[in-house]
Amino acid sequence: MAKFSPTISKFLTSVGSDPDRDISIVPKSDSAGGPGDIVFFRYKLGVGAGSRAERILMLVEPITRDAKTGNMLLIGFKVPEGGDYSPDSLESLYNDRALPKENYRTYIMGNIWGVLRKIVKSKEPKE
Repeated sequence: MAKFSPTISKFLTSVGSDPDRDISIVPKSDSAGGPGDIVFFRYKLGVGAGSRAERILMLVEPITRDAKTGNMLLIGFKVPEGGDYSPDSLESLYNDRALPKENYRTYIMGNIWGVLRKIVKSKEPKE
């Protein structure tokens, strides 16, 4: 079982995801996810202590490769902190264009520190 930060743990609880069954480590490739998937990761912002920030992202485009640099890109909305979300409510926020435009982000997959995780729907009913 992975140990998640308080921010990630709170988010997983708010969307009703069981960390033991509903979280999957995915490859840092174009098969990592697609539109509507929620991924989370630590992102390199610089060098030294405090240079890695946690990100929770709802993908809005397929994972692509930048034509000029060749970098693989994650494109989506950074999920606002502190909300009471469900996967359906996040999708509704996106479809209703209610997510703040300043939360629209592009991340370079090569700058993800550690693993990339995705919330997957459990095939077993929760008890």
